[in-house]
Amino acid sequence: MRIFQLNTFCGVKSTGRIAGEIAKLVQADGGECRIGYGVPGISADSQRFALRIGTPAGRKVHAALRKLFDAEGYGSLMATVRLIGEMERFQPDLIQLHNVHGCYLHLPTLFRYFQKKDLPIVWTLHDCWPFTGHCAYFDYAGCERWKTQCHHCPQQKSYPVCIGLDGSKRNHRMKQKFFSMPRRMTFVAPCEWMAGHVKDSYLAKYPVKVIVNGVNLKVFHPVQSDIRIRYGLQNKRLCLSVASEWDQRKGLPFLLEAAQRMGESYTFVVIGLNDEQLTSLPSNMLGIRHTADTAELAAWYTAADCLVNPTLEDNMPMVNLEALACGTPVVVFETGGCPEAIDQSCGMVVPKGDLQALFAAVETAANGAFKPQNCIARAQRFDCEHTFQNYLALYKELVS
Repeated sequence: MRIFQLNTFCGVKSTGRIAGEIAKLVQADGGECRIGYGVPGISADSQRFALRIGTPAGRKVHAALRKLFDAEGYGSLMATVRLIGEMERFQPDLIQLHNVHGCYLHLPTLFRYFQKKDLPIVWTLHDCWPFTGHCAYFDYAGCERWKTQCHHCPQQKSYPVCIGLDGSKRNHRMKQKFFSMPRRMTFVAPCEWMAGHVKDSYLAKYPVKVIVNGVNLKVFHPVQSDIRIRYGLQNKRLCLSVASEWDQRKGLPFLLEAAQRMGESYTFVVIGLNDEQLTSLPSNMLGIRHTADTAELAAWYTAADCLVNPTLEDNMPMVNLEALACGTPVVVFETGGCPEAIDQSCGMVVPKGDLQALFAAVETAANGAFKPQNCIARAQRFDCEHTFQNYLALYKELVS
């Protein structure tokens, strides 16, 4: 079985790690896998699968089109033509899509090719972008135009950022046209929340299967480290938050407020901040740009008394699963697929935006209300070696 995956990242970031784990399973099952990716920087164990799409210069041109004309998916024409040539040489039995937004693919050309080849396609939805005119999520804006016709996008300056012309109406029509071309396409949702939204979109004609995100328990597990000593965090209640970037929808203002109100006995460690955000933190908040690798990230999860994830819109965040695997309880708002990751044995779900409920939950979780072994037991449900076997079963069903 020959599987060709497409994703913005390869082996890094949450979606890249998922693509990498799927590739390993395909190979272990006797198949072959390639991962076409758009953003440089791949993990060492994914290099054998990796195929870089396009060039840095081409991606910058595509990014400019997106930023000025809301034209994600309209650049990278020659890069996509070359990609199709590579796919023809590889002769896949099935295409696995992840995030196709990221300024590296010309989507009309790609989906015309898919229609012509008539291969089975599995598309995992890591966010809502495939069925909206612009945004990756719409909960924050309370917008439901995606159900009928996007226009005058209220989140034009949110990811994928556009500071120029609003192209949401055009984009919505383009996606509906081209994403409806493949005949043999199956969508995978990482949670029931996402599956429900697909069924409310123009993609509802396609089958939808829920395969929960999987966490690599060989990487994310309790580890010994000197992180608390290194950062002077002994005798502190350590509340950890992790994101690839912290925008308004990720809930950084809630963390800043919590740090100010909960006092010096609590230290909030926030990973993923940019230079500007690092300059304005309260005294009991430690900001970190990024970790060196997943081993360091696992050490932070293990050292923390709780993970606080105040995201206001999300799918099935990997950080929740990774923290649980390291024995750390999780506090989340009731949003997206977040509540599906935890139960009453390993964390707390509070009403979205309720500051007082968030403070109370953090205080409870950080003071030992949840046993590490219960968190680890919950994470076993999301072991990628088991959950991603569902991808293999789906592939075999579709290519048979």
